[in-house]
Amino acid sequence: MNDRLPLEMYPCRREISLVFADVDTLGHVNNVAIARFFEEGRVVLNRAIAALVPDGEPLRTVLAHVEIDYLAEVRYPGAVQLGIGVGRIGRTSIGHEAGLFQNGSPVAVSRSVDVNTVEGRPGAVALSEAFRIAANKLLLPDR
Repeated sequence: MNDRLPLEMYPCRREISLVFADVDTLGHVNNVAIARFFEEGRVVLNRAIAALVPDGEPLRTVLAHVEIDYLAEVRYPGAVQLGIGVGRIGRTSIGHEAGLFQNGSPVAVSRSVDVNTVEGRPGAVALSEAFRIAANKLLLPDR
């Protein structure tokens, strides 16, 4: 995850206000809170993709993999800015890549993979062509 992007390069972005409950005993925003911010980013990205699918086809994905690199301390009070986009589109899965920033500096990066499923059926299911087209619109630039 050495390929860090500036916030402006991510197709989906949002600001997240920090709350005291995010702080550990050392006064830093803790790793659980940072993981939650990236989770929120995945939801934002998946909703953006769903909004681009013409027939409103439902998507049911499950998180199969997540990794987070912590680059710097996050300080309370304040806010962080999250950027996220599609890193890759597989046959049955979609990869997300995200960056977390505070005061313009990167503080954490994350990669994750969601796998497409269908209720009542075991295993992964192929992504639809409509979903692939929509997700492609939020693909991150090649690095």
